Amino acid sequence: MKRVFLKLRYLLLAIVMMIAGYIYVYIVGNEYLCKIENVPHPADGTAPVEVIEDGGLDTLEIIYSRYEGNSAHVRVRSKNPGRAYLSIQSGDQSSSTAVLYVHSNGIITSEDYFGDFTGSFFIRVSLAVYLAILLMDLIIMYIRSLRKNIYRSRNILSSGLIIFLSGSFLMNLVNLIRIHNMGLMDVLSSFLDFLQTFAILTMPIAVLMAILATTSNIRLLRREGRSWRNMLATILSIFLLIATVTPATVGYILQNSTLIDVHQYTGPGRFIGMFIERTAGIIVVYFECILAGSIILGIRAARHIPAFDKDYILILGCQMRKDGTPTKLLQSRIDRALEFASMQKEATGKDIIFIPTGGKGKNEVITEAQAIRDYLLSKGITDSSILVEDKATNTYENFQRSVALIKKTTKKKVPKIAFSTTNYHVFRAGFLASRQQIKTEGIGSKTKSYFFINAFIREFIATVYYKIRTHLLVFTVLMSINIAVTLMTYVSNVILS
Repeated sequence: MKRVFLKLRYLLLAIVMMIAGYIYVYIVGNEYLCKIENVPHPADGTAPVEVIEDGGLDTLEIIYSRYEGNSAHVRVRSKNPGRAYLSIQSGDQSSSTAVLYVHSNGIITSEDYFGDFTGSFFIRVSLAVYLAILLMDLIIMYIRSLRKNIYRSRNILSSGLIIFLSGSFLMNLVNLIRIHNMGLMDVLSSFLDFLQTFAILTMPIAVLMAILATTSNIRLLRREGRSWRNMLATILSIFLLIATVTPATVGYILQNSTLIDVHQYTGPGRFIGMFIERTAGIIVVYFECILAGSIILGIRAARHIPAFDKDYILILGCQMRKDGTPTKLLQSRIDRALEFASMQKEATGKDIIFIPTGGKGKNEVITEAQAIRDYLLSKGITDSSILVEDKATNTYENFQRSVALIKKTTKKKVPKIAFSTTNYHVFRAGFLASRQQIKTEGIGSKTKSYFFINAFIREFIATVYYKIRTHLLVFTVLMSINIAVTLMTYVSNVILS
């Protein structure tokens, strides 16, 4: 029951706040103070305010009117559902009007069926409070999750959402300060407009990242050969550039399109174009936030130094040379494990057992574990300090088989385990271990910069894939808001206009 409540707490909080907001607006929303601009102050101060009914309904009654400078302030109270216009004519001056809607529950909205109403400020403050609670709760959970296990894939989602919600929260605060009269549709529209603004503001960063990724990718292709895997950085760079300019490009195409007429105020093309533009903004911003979260977590995991209390350290295998000796990449993993063992020995005096792990791949003369073992022996490590696992064919099996081997040879109930791999691979390796409930800490060896970016992108795609359902759920929520705002705009501007 507690777990169900924790999963639904944000939904329950939203429902409670919506009910509280509705009750408050229901109590105060039957009156509205309408401000009509550009109304010259009459000499005798008696310019009449006329209520023009739409359809002959007795919709509103005027409580009072007063004048301040060139504007009139008119307070009205609802009587019956419908639409009415407030008209003010002072002497020979042309009349100034304002349109008001009275809903079936007595709430009055201004200028739009979903427009400003008495109590709208309370709703916007509630939204700001809700976003603040959501953001703070997410930050707290993120910090706790990092302390417990940095390698959870949900940490990527959390870091991306923190970036996303921070921008949304700041935008809401700006609207609270800058705009005083905002209806429900305006609040939701401003949230979606923020996504488009965010995409535009991040364009220089996206261009810089694309240039760096493409440059490093060219060096990689020259040194490592051509393959689709080695071109991932270039592919992502192109996608990032296209995605970043997509909202503006879509807007330009729609403005000049002959297929969809977005210029007709009540035409369907305007609303279709609005939906398409905002959808492009949602996709771009969400992708950029998740990518930023992945970069933050990947760098943090790569720079992490495990606690000096480890009993075992796994050395994850990778491709060897044709003669069975370690490549520079594999050698760097072994050297990093040796370095960690030395640091732990110096700090605590505790020895560690090395576990070379990795089977025999295609075109390999010996197993990866054997190559690692031979290198360790050449560095002065005794055979009694090495435990070989030579059957694993991938990272998942590296942990699975190594831990099974540890359990057979140790009397400790919970042995402390570290692993050594290349820096770009630390997070995903730790993630695959955590999926098997294996508690471990990774240490990353350095690799050449041109190789790191491309390899990291590959790891990013793989890690996000494991949490694809959660990403789709968040995206579905954002798209639901987009659909709701588009329908509300259509209903207000076309059906109820």
